[in-house]
Amino acid sequence: MEHCFACDTDYGYLGTPPHEGTCPACGSPFVTPAGELNVVDTTAWESAAGLSTIHVTTVDDRSRRFEFVVAARRGRGELVCLAIDGTAVPTETAWSVPSAVATRVTAHGIRISDSTPVQRT
Repeated sequence: MEHCFACDTDYGYLGTPPHEGTCPACGSPFVTPAGELNVVDTTAWESAAGLSTIHVTTVDDRSRRFEFVVAARRGRGELVCLAIDGTAVPTETAWSVPSAVATRVTAHGIRISDSTPVQRT
């Protein structure tokens, strides 16, 4: 199931994968990734107080850039920012952290909170 962050439409895609990378209802490019996400950069920051952030930048099969920011305290993280091609979209939707991103986050010792399940690919 695909999701449009601009108009909040959930839709299925029939055709040769990956999907087109635009919403069929409103034409927005702010939809879930088309095909696989490839991680292109990961940066981490940690404070002495135990607060940290992991910023994971990925690109989908349609060359759209997805940036995920996970904030963590004491090794427990939560998705706090998602941007598609530089535009922030709501993180409180049903869509969740893709496995490529979760793998990078857990490599830094951060466990994604139960409220943000890992997306199946």
